[in-house]
Amino acid sequence: MYEQGRYTAYCDLTQATVGLQAGAQTFSELLVFEGKAALDRFKSGQLTFAADASAVVLKTGVAADISFVDGVAVVVSPIGGVMLEAAMGGQQFTCQAK
Repeated sequence: MYEQGRYTAYCDLTQATVGLQAGAQTFSELLVFEGKAALDRFKSGQLTFAADASAVVLKTGVAADISFVDGVAVVVSPIGGVMLEAAMGGQQFTCQAK
């Protein structure tokens, strides 16, 4: 985690899904917080991503409009692999201060 350009914590992402899935995928994910209140919810473990949460998937060299939902924007950058799925899931983050 970076706050105002300074590295402040290491965060780990755990994701679980249920449904039909085939393939394997690696990606990086960037969470951008619109304000201090959203960041504080994240740091206290109160931030949850529901089934209807959306993310912007970036393709190399393509700019995208990023929308904030409840003060958070999620940007996903595929690294490799292919995944076909019709599934629902959620993500949990844990952070350790440096």
